[in-house]
Amino acid sequence: MTATEEILVLSATAFEQLALREAVAERVQRNVAEREWVSGKIGAQPVTLVATGIGAVNTAHALTCYLQAQRPRRVVQIGVGGAYPESGASIGDLALASEECYGDLGVRTPDGWQGGELIGIPVLEKGRSYYNCFPIDEQWVQRAAAALPEAHIGPFVTVQECSGTDELGVERGRRFGALCENMEGAAAAHLCALYEAPFAELRAMSNIVEQRAREQWNLPGAAARAQTAVQQLLEEGLCA
Repeated sequence: MTATEEILVLSATAFEQLALREAVAERVQRNVAEREWVSGKIGAQPVTLVATGIGAVNTAHALTCYLQAQRPRRVVQIGVGGAYPESGASIGDLALASEECYGDLGVRTPDGWQGGELIGIPVLEKGRSYYNCFPIDEQWVQRAAAALPEAHIGPFVTVQECSGTDELGVERGRRFGALCENMEGAAAAHLCALYEAPFAELRAMSNIVEQRAREQWNLPGAAARAQTAVQQLLEEGLCA
């Protein structure tokens, strides 16, 4: 594994990184495992941008392809997220993850949902036992928050069954004390813990997690906001 000075920026879709791709200087494009990698510089910072595809499996596969070959200074997951109703976040708001949690890995019991600890088999043993949650470097989060003072900070939840009812949004938000949900972040955090690669995550809220109503979402605005924020961090040398 070769150590590099670059930042690896992941998003689920190319739509969530189009503006960043336009900002890349000295751009080189290549295809790896049916995915386009865009490499170059944003400001003085070497970067590679990868759109992984949605979901945990696509994310883990794309990230494994990269981490088997090289070690970035940091992996940064960006994109849109759904804000939990009791989080205090609104559509368009930025959020920085303090930890990433698998939100639907566990057991549904007569007394309600229980996490992976109930199964008793960690998803990862790496200096400690990981079941559902992967903490994110607090010092990095605080540096990013100083540059983005409007951003919310808190746990993110990763699910493969998106919450589409008022009740489930409240339940999952309370379960983890979480800000928002997505479909990729915990898989990326998991792989980064396995490979000992620094990880961070920044998202902007495209919707509130409630009774599903796509007409009330703002995907373009959220995607643009997340990209503007991470570009600022890259240009100011704060992603390392």
